[in-house]
Amino acid sequence: MASVRARRAVANGSAGFSLIEVLVALAILGLALGAVAAVFGNGLLADRAVGDVDTALAVAQQRLEAAGVTEPLRTGNSEGVFAGRYQWRLAVAPYDDKDRRRGGADDSDLPNLRLFRIEAIVAWRDGVRARQIALATLRLGPAPP
Repeated sequence: MASVRARRAVANGSAGFSLIEVLVALAILGLALGAVAAVFGNGLLADRAVGDVDTALAVAQQRLEAAGVTEPLRTGNSEGVFAGRYQWRLAVAPYDDKDRRRGGADDSDLPNLRLFRIEAIVAWRDGVRARQIALATLRLGPAPP
């Protein structure tokens, strides 16, 4: 009985998919796979960009933490390269609190200490784009002689 139905379906032309239906299905499948591949590709690029920012932040933070630890804070700049890709610059400058000066206060309460502003700037290239991140802090250090 099943073979009779199969013969009738073949005779009517409804036994399978037409060539156009197969081509349309393959085109839809190709578009879907292309979209999925693009999403994964963008995810990998974003992961790399986040990794670059994490590394730059770690370099900047390490430079800020090391300032004034091994030797006293001195006004000036220092530069270097980390991992052959990240250029860093550390700037140390005396900090002048203008709001405090307006109130009439002076530095007589801390004659041997000075407030310094320390800024760490890390720059790198992300393909053709130049990227940069900066961190700054204030730290007490010995007053210059």
